[in-house]
Amino acid sequence: MKTLIYINGQILDGNEAKISPLDLSVLRGYGVMDYLRTYGRCPFMLRDHLERFLASAVEIGMEMPHSLFELEEIVYKLLDKAPFDEVSLKFVLTGGLSEDQLMPGGSSTFFAVAYPFKPFAEKYFQEGGRIITREFQRPFPKAKTTQYLPAILALREAEKTGAIDVLFHDSNGWIRETGTANFFAVIDGKIVTPKTGILEGITRKVVLDLAPVEEREIHIDEMKSFEGVFLASSNKEIMPIISINNFQINNCVIPLVIRNLMTTFANHTKLYKKNLLRNI
Repeated sequence: MKTLIYINGQILDGNEAKISPLDLSVLRGYGVMDYLRTYGRCPFMLRDHLERFLASAVEIGMEMPHSLFELEEIVYKLLDKAPFDEVSLKFVLTGGLSEDQLMPGGSSTFFAVAYPFKPFAEKYFQEGGRIITREFQRPFPKAKTTQYLPAILALREAEKTGAIDVLFHDSNGWIRETGTANFFAVIDGKIVTPKTGILEGITRKVVLDLAPVEEREIHIDEMKSFEGVFLASSNKEIMPIISINNFQINNCVIPLVIRNLMTTFANHTKLYKKNLLRNI
């Protein structure tokens, strides 16, 4: 059993779950999703992820068939059934069936997926990863939609160069985010991160709570002044980056400020479950 899916009130093996090929999520990429992982089988920042999931649906005019509390219950039902050491959890709300196969009209379908969490290789955290840049601006940055075509095509290109992700910037050169993570740089000893035109990640939010971070616009021309770079996301956690378009950041040396943040974040995730239980 590699995947469990909650759909229509049932928990099924991934191979058994079905949605209609006429659903707008299939035909037009109209849908929203979210993703989180567990630590010690405790869903990390669950409430924050679900609130963003609900907000994404509102942002693009979709109706959620479940309340926040119902979604939480579904998550724990999935976790009870999932036989994995650590779990990846994904939530999806589809666009529903459509009479003209274009405009929304039918009821959306919600489903949740549980599958084994697969961490990135330790070398990326010890030695740092590499990324490339491409021009792209997320059209609806406040919504985490199922439309990943630009990211998929760019990530395919990145893989050919040995890069782990793609850093997007807009047509004016303002850095936004990567295909799967938020972007942070160290400039003049300070951690900075883009403030606008981005999907505000939950791990990004944790970083802002754990360390002093300046939110401001960052231009691609500032790259030569970067003293360090890292990405933040649920599956990448805090991942240092040592090269952008083959330009070496800080001679490929990961600065202490990033190393310290990685340690702080790791300690935070270890204590998260204990603190959660303490506050119940």
